[in-house]
Amino acid sequence: MSAYSPDSQAAPAPLRHLLIADAAPLPQLADADAPPLPPLPNLDALLARLRPTHTLTCDEGSPETPHALAVARANGLPGEPGRLPWAAFESGTVGTPCAWLRPAHLQMGMDDVQLIGLDQLELSAEESEQLMAAVAPLLTDDGLTLRHAFPGAWLAQGELLRHLFAPAPERAAGRLLTRTELARADDPAQQRQLARLLSELEMVLATHPVSQVREAARRWPINAVWVHGAGALDAPLPPAPGVRVAPQLSQGAAAQDPATQAAAWQAIDRGEAAELLASLRAGVPVQLTLSGPERAVTLAPSGSGLWSRVSSLFGRPTLMELRKQL
Repeated sequence: MSAYSPDSQAAPAPLRHLLIADAAPLPQLADADAPPLPPLPNLDALLARLRPTHTLTCDEGSPETPHALAVARANGLPGEPGRLPWAAFESGTVGTPCAWLRPAHLQMGMDDVQLIGLDQLELSAEESEQLMAAVAPLLTDDGLTLRHAFPGAWLAQGELLRHLFAPAPERAAGRLLTRTELARADDPAQQRQLARLLSELEMVLATHPVSQVREAARRWPINAVWVHGAGALDAPLPPAPGVRVAPQLSQGAAAQDPATQAAAWQAIDRGEAAELLASLRAGVPVQLTLSGPERAVTLAPSGSGLWSRVSSLFGRPTLMELRKQL
């Protein structure tokens, strides 16, 4: 899953499913009482009428985040965790296997490697394009095409990318990994070809002037690519109408600073949450999904029967209670 989305000229459908990423309390506040959030009237109004209906749980070794699995489920994306064809889905490609190639830095050990979080690289558009131009001929030799999607993400296409298992970089960062855990093909010959190509890419990237300049400036050099979201779609699968991700809690300092996170919650409340509440009041069957590092909890209307109304008086979860479950 990436930040890329194809251009669309269609009018947006009424919001019916809002997915809020990184909704858990900040890690440094997990063992203490987090400071209260500012008033969030639209989210509070939604929670007064919604109840948890589905929970996705991921253990530490899961190749995908709970948020990614929830987005895949909301859009009907086929595949198992680690084999979800995100690149094909997000680029609107049908029939041809695709994958995201993400310029990366691997810390090399004797028997294992460790991926540095991609958000720490702060790769510029110019750096990303120069590095892609350097590795594109190697991919061409293996029947792959390459296109620059946005800084730090290249869209690759070709048969080598079919039937791969590739964990999301968000799940892999910071863990000790073996070489075979970087990306794994089902077919042994395909695995050998993939391993050779990744090794060749590492040699080109590690010695590239962009990496040398970055290292001299005490920035992480680029010495590898991370493969993710590989696979193919057999039929068109446009994004589900009315499904939207609120990314504000994942952006910038919101992932680290309580004050910035509080402001991000307010932005969601004023924007997407207000829109979802309007849909609910108009009779649209809405859903709200909150995601964290371990779980994604989906809420939906609790019904209109007498028992639903009575039980809702005693079972309404607060936003903080939900966040602590994530």
